[in-house]
Amino acid sequence: MISAFLLTSVLITPLAGFAADRFGGRNSMLAALTAFALASAAVAAATTMPLLIAARAAQGVGAGAVAALTYVLIGQAFAPQERARMQALLSAVWGLAAVAGPALGTAAEATVGWRWVFLINVPLAVVAAFLVRRVPAAPAQGPRTLRPLTLLTFAVALGGALLLIEAPVLGLPAVAVVVLAVVTVAALVGHVLQVRRKPDGAVVPVAFAVRGEQRAAALVTIGAAAVLYASVTLLPLALAANGTVGDTASGLFVIAGALGWVVGSAVCAGLLQRFGARGAAALGGLLLTAGPLVLVLGGSESLLLAIVGEALAGLGTGFVATTGLVHVQNTSPAQWLGAYTAGITLCRNIGAALGVNLLATVQLVAAERGSGADPAGGSYQAAFVSLAVVGLLTLAGALRLPKRG
Repeated sequence: MISAFLLTSVLITPLAGFAADRFGGRNSMLAALTAFALASAAVAAATTMPLLIAARAAQGVGAGAVAALTYVLIGQAFAPQERARMQALLSAVWGLAAVAGPALGTAAEATVGWRWVFLINVPLAVVAAFLVRRVPAAPAQGPRTLRPLTLLTFAVALGGALLLIEAPVLGLPAVAVVVLAVVTVAALVGHVLQVRRKPDGAVVPVAFAVRGEQRAAALVTIGAAAVLYASVTLLPLALAANGTVGDTASGLFVIAGALGWVVGSAVCAGLLQRFGARGAAALGGLLLTAGPLVLVLGGSESLLLAIVGEALAGLGTGFVATTGLVHVQNTSPAQWLGAYTAGITLCRNIGAALGVNLLATVQLVAAERGSGADPAGGSYQAAFVSLAVVGLLTLAGALRLPKRG
């Protein structure tokens, strides 16, 4: 289910990019860190479920903005020829955090209580703000504004789309799904009309829809995130269904995928210099196809093959995600750097939601239609085959990127 935290963290992403362009990346990051720290304290202090949900939603605003603005700060602080190396280092940090964060959170919850999991964010945010203040301030880039109606239609369209993706898991009745789909389409049409009147007022740059290179970078980023997050989610369930391992082994796949992302990002920095965006992303697309194929061949039954397949998916994600980000930043107008960076970050978030929920739907449908001695195992195989197809589509998109840039 989409939590309040996840929903707000996705919705705030493009607004964080707009803020970086309008007010500067450093000032926007300081505001985001302040919001994150205050919301984290509110979560820890919550005494009722409504207060907890509201505080988590506010925390999602801060967390989503911090995640997007971190990439923006790197893009503003470094020249195009240096961005690949620095963004790769940043992606490595995110990957290591994905490994260490759940373990540290579990340890804190077991020893000092769950509230401290959130309270620890307050001093961390203070330290981060102190470091951010030492970053040279990038100048604000012009008086670009967002119309309230443009912002509203975008939020309704994106929020509705995310809820539609979750509809099978939420168990929404057919009438609710139809109404939600109508509202989402109406909001999308309204947003397009608003953007056509004033392209400079778009929440996400129009280039992501009309320029081939930007569109390709967005699509491959969505594909990479879909493969990685869907496989991390489904693989433990597949192994448990086959009795291969227990639920406690799921951490191994998260580690394999995260470390693969770390290594892929680090290696990608050098490959971009030698082979350009097309070559680096194409290699990532091959790995994103190979990973699910390994899972098809026996990932549901063999712990070793499961770890290898997940590591390959992580490697491919590191190549593709880093390439897409650097390419978009290097080809964006200076005054739109924040918006372009936030746009590609939004694509990653959407890819993760699409991958997890659509592949879960494939698995559920295959299980209901399956027959024979092992319908559950066959349903997971169908899901992994679907992931391999997504990997191939990502490879096809990678070949549409330029050789250089």
